[in-house]
Amino acid sequence: MKHLPATTLSFVAFAAMPLFGETTATNTVAELEPVVVTASPIAKEERFTPDGAEVTFVGSDQTARLTAQDLPTALRHVPGVSISRYAPIGSYGGAQGGSVYVRGTGESRPGSSLTVFQDGVPAVGSFFSHPLLDLNPIDFAESIEITKSPRPRTTPNSFTAIDMTTWRQREEGFSGETDLAYGRFSTLVASAKAGVKEGPFDFAAGAAYRYSEGKRDHNMAELRNAFARGGIELTEADYLTFIYRRAESKVQDPGAKGEPTPIRDQFDTDMDSYALRLDSDREWMKGHSLVYVTDGRIRWHKDHISDTNLNSPYGWSKTDWQTWGYRGLYDFIVGDATFTLGLDEMVERGRTRTINERTGARTWAPGEKYQFLTSPYAAARYDFALGDGWTLTPSAGTRYHFMSDLHGEWAPSAAITIGTDAFGVFASYARAVHYPGLVFRANTTAWNKIDAETMDTFTVGVRAAPTEWLTIHASAYRNEIDDRFDLDAAGQYHNASDLKATGFELTARATPTDDLALFAGATYTIAETHPVSRLPEATGVVGASWRFLTHLHLDADVEYSSSMYAYTVRSADPADLAKVPCFWTANIRLACDLKAFSPLDGEVYVAAENAFNRHYEYFPGYEMPGTMVYVGCKLKF
Repeated sequence: MKHLPATTLSFVAFAAMPLFGETTATNTVAELEPVVVTASPIAKEERFTPDGAEVTFVGSDQTARLTAQDLPTALRHVPGVSISRYAPIGSYGGAQGGSVYVRGTGESRPGSSLTVFQDGVPAVGSFFSHPLLDLNPIDFAESIEITKSPRPRTTPNSFTAIDMTTWRQREEGFSGETDLAYGRFSTLVASAKAGVKEGPFDFAAGAAYRYSEGKRDHNMAELRNAFARGGIELTEADYLTFIYRRAESKVQDPGAKGEPTPIRDQFDTDMDSYALRLDSDREWMKGHSLVYVTDGRIRWHKDHISDTNLNSPYGWSKTDWQTWGYRGLYDFIVGDATFTLGLDEMVERGRTRTINERTGARTWAPGEKYQFLTSPYAAARYDFALGDGWTLTPSAGTRYHFMSDLHGEWAPSAAITIGTDAFGVFASYARAVHYPGLVFRANTTAWNKIDAETMDTFTVGVRAAPTEWLTIHASAYRNEIDDRFDLDAAGQYHNASDLKATGFELTARATPTDDLALFAGATYTIAETHPVSRLPEATGVVGASWRFLTHLHLDADVEYSSSMYAYTVRSADPADLAKVPCFWTANIRLACDLKAFSPLDGEVYVAAENAFNRHYEYFPGYEMPGTMVYVGCKLKF
């Protein structure tokens, strides 16, 4: 089906919806309930949304207490999430050097089935359809939302998603924060942010820098990022904000252990992102409209311009892309019923070329490619009050994807929940649709014969809060992926195998006292397709956060992952999967409030990642460093 763009009139009308109607005295503009953020690095919030998705929230306090340096380390404790890393700092995006995978769906295959958003803006290297993690830093993320199951409501053209919300100055006056840390392998971490709010106006800005020489030769990484945002409360219910982000990185590949150290292999990226967002919260209508533009570049200096041929000459892979679009989603409340309308419109443009550095000749230059996606959404739900605090909520919705020159696809969903504030059960079905990226057009002779890959997910579960200090979330899910994308022996993309997997997840959070928080989480997955990349059979984590002696704060956790399979970096066979052994690691952080010995607000801390110096790796041939120690100081003002 050909692409059917939204008309200018409908776009303007849809974006203008929140400016009509009476307002209510509220400044809350979140789609769901406020995020619960505690001081514990592992006290995340698990939620089953009314539209049938399983969502986990991680707050900025949690990422700080994890001493997380990037998105993989920030999410390593989330049940159902697996990661890959090469080094303490930096994600070598050219070869899976830093990735996140949610229940086996991720970003290392041809075209990513996981999308990373920044305030709703898709932050993706569009030509190769990968959310490069060095372009998605966590330094200024106020919260991170992980959507584990298909959610047509908020996530078009993707199986799973991660959405980071940028920090905003919400209180009147001025505030800020600085963080400086130093660790092994000449690792330096520094960040600063500040914000001011005066009446309806607010402004915030920040910058961050990371550098590490890494454990091995040719393992350097250097990352810079910055943001600025300005907002205005147009009314008591409407908030308009402009957000600019800049991210750039230089990361070297040390090569697999036992192989010659690379001479050139360095992956440089940079991206600018601009977004204008209007959030609204009225008694009868809640939602947002967003317009955005992103502009990015990859400069990959390579020892071999053909990854699968170690005799090919050295050279460059150079990629440029731009994306722009509109995203809007609104709930209309009529009594106990809620009707939802949404519209996503995205245009992607990009080009890549591979250059023989010795001769200057272009060995691959497919030219500039375009892709268009329009995906409207509609849904409805109703809250039936059953008495004694019990509520029954059925919901149903669907999104339709119009993709340029490829067949359109429906993404329906349905869910039902029943329960009280303390107990509830839920069940849902949802379909996710994922289209190939621009690289398919450049590298596949019959690319227009490719169908979108789809994932159908069935979920049932229970949530319970038997006491004020204990919450439990358990679920079982079934994923069925059809027309999965892959390469054939000739290097052509095509619809390959299917994938079926059944999984079980359990999380429990306990706060028996105001000074102690405990957490445990586990995932077990049965895959019918073997082997499956980045889908360990079992993972688990236990941990605690304890404040003692008034000014001391101890955070400790142990995580475990069973063995799994992963694609090798330089394999000539796209089906070549290598086994990654099982491992466990422990992490410890001890912090002391500066108020214990000074008038300053903040803390000094020492943190140890892999405290017991365990041997492990996330990727075949890339052993992670031993104990990684950081000493740092954080100031708040």
